Amino acid sequence: MRHFIGFDVGGSHIKHGLITEEGEELSSDEFDTSYDKEAFKSAWKKVVETYQKEQEIAGIGISFPGYINPYTGDVPKAGALDFLDGVNLLEMFGELTDLPITIENDANCAALGEMWRGAGKQYESLICMTIGTGIGGGIILERQLLRGSHFRAGEFGVMPVGDNGENMHEIASARGLIEASRQALSLPADAPLHGKEIFERMENDVHLREVVDKWVSYLSRGIYSVVSMFDPQVVLIGGGVCQQQKLYPMLERALEKYTFWDALRVPIQPCELGNQAGRLGAVWQAVRKQ
Repeated sequence: MRHFIGFDVGGSHIKHGLITEEGEELSSDEFDTSYDKEAFKSAWKKVVETYQKEQEIAGIGISFPGYINPYTGDVPKAGALDFLDGVNLLEMFGELTDLPITIENDANCAALGEMWRGAGKQYESLICMTIGTGIGGGIILERQLLRGSHFRAGEFGVMPVGDNGENMHEIASARGLIEASRQALSLPADAPLHGKEIFERMENDVHLREVVDKWVSYLSRGIYSVVSMFDPQVVLIGGGVCQQQKLYPMLERALEKYTFWDALRVPIQPCELGNQAGRLGAVWQAVRKQ
């Protein structure tokens, strides 16, 4: 059985794992993301060489932020890793190893990982919407990833869902929920507040409940729009907030207010793989390239 290395490159940490061609992760670890290009490359190369000492490696799959051209390796914008804007990633990583490399946008990789080994494995078509600091996503139709002509498909966060045209990044993200909840609770702007606490406290705080209801209505507008455009079999919600079980009946109630939801209705479910999804999706691509 062939073995692959999966990397999920993030703004704070780079997660990696040794993964079989069947999608079983044998080991995993992470290291802090360096914003110095040479240090970044050195740390990545060291991980690859360590895996190679332990196991014969068939290839490497990399999940990476930004607009990625997976065919050429060009990345005009590398998300938070702006020191890599405009770099050809296939060339950069290719100089560090002789192993075959594939690279793909991180939200697309998360969707592929869920399709392969997670909540989407029983579906042919799915939408994966990741709710974090911003909102991203992946679109899979008939088991094929939809990237778009400029490799920007799935940028759900830019959709206007607010009463005054505010986009999903601003008001339907986890950050948007936390900022609005701090205001409702009269907390300082830097006060720690997590999704679990918000959903627990809203039961006894009418003002906080109003904030959460409004946030859910914004999120439901985005979900309704995406479902109407792509007609998936399921919408999978990722990010820390997806673990809040109270969210799903609230979303269903909000969506039922739309005239055509009865006709468009598909299940809305949490993702299953958490932080593992990105590196699994990256390896899924690497396996199929071989």
